[in-house]
Amino acid sequence: MTSWNNLDLNLLKIFDAIYQEQSVSAAADRLGMTQPTVSNALSRLRQALGDQLFVRTRQGMEPTLLAQSIAGSVQQGLKEISTSIRQGMPFDPLETERTFTMLCTDVGEETYVAAMMKVLETSAPYIDIKVLEAPLDECESLLEYGYADFAIGRLEISDRHMREHIASCSYSVLLCADYAEAIGVAEGEVIPFDLYLAQRHVNVLPRATPLNQHPVDLALRDCDGQRRIVLTLPHTSVLSEILPGTTLLATVPEPAVAPVRSKARLVRARLPFETAPLDILLIWHRRQQLDKGHSWMRSQIRSLPMSSWNMKDMRVPV
Repeated sequence: MTSWNNLDLNLLKIFDAIYQEQSVSAAADRLGMTQPTVSNALSRLRQALGDQLFVRTRQGMEPTLLAQSIAGSVQQGLKEISTSIRQGMPFDPLETERTFTMLCTDVGEETYVAAMMKVLETSAPYIDIKVLEAPLDECESLLEYGYADFAIGRLEISDRHMREHIASCSYSVLLCADYAEAIGVAEGEVIPFDLYLAQRHVNVLPRATPLNQHPVDLALRDCDGQRRIVLTLPHTSVLSEILPGTTLLATVPEPAVAPVRSKARLVRARLPFETAPLDILLIWHRRQQLDKGHSWMRSQIRSLPMSSWNMKDMRVPV
């Protein structure tokens, strides 16, 4: 094995790209290099470490045990170096070229991401956004190893990360307008409790939400109620295609109501019971606290429309 003193650390960046992309050609595209250059670098790294590192399979370039064992440290080390450099550099949103990766659900896309793109178009035209969706148990590692810069949503996460409450919202009921008329549910009114339970429900359960921990189901347990769920979805955006012409009922976060209703003739009703508020958190790793570009993005997210939501209409009227 070649001495570590002679190892070209640039090869580690190429290793990380291949590990993430599971493809030499995709890694080359990601790094702005030619495929032969990346292949040559991989050969040099294999020789230096005395291991194949990646084996070509039908699924792509599969990492060896050695590659798997060092991948996390390489990723974290590269992120720490990048963060340290950025902390010492000036940041001009009008000139800086940079990509930020955000973890959020489709509701976050329709609110924060949609609004953010309008801000960036004029305030930071060379900043790009990449959105990822991941289950709860993967979000922390994605932030830890630098795959994601922010997480936005209802997440429980360790103290290694910074957390800031940026909004709270309630839940509303959506159903086909014709069906609402047939069962006597008017726009904006509270749907009777027994009628609510008697319906066939669509459960929107984002991947980041633990099973049996949805605020609506938790609230129903306190009321000795249980809804019959006939369809479970990870996204709200498809409800505009599913609800019209059916007897289905969906209970969704309030921010999802307007985007879904803009595409279909639906009625919004209010729940006949109280739920815990849906608290929206902005989460990032502590190492990025002093990153000027990251700090600027956080300030933009705080100023976005959903951040100004308040707790009105959270309670059932008496």
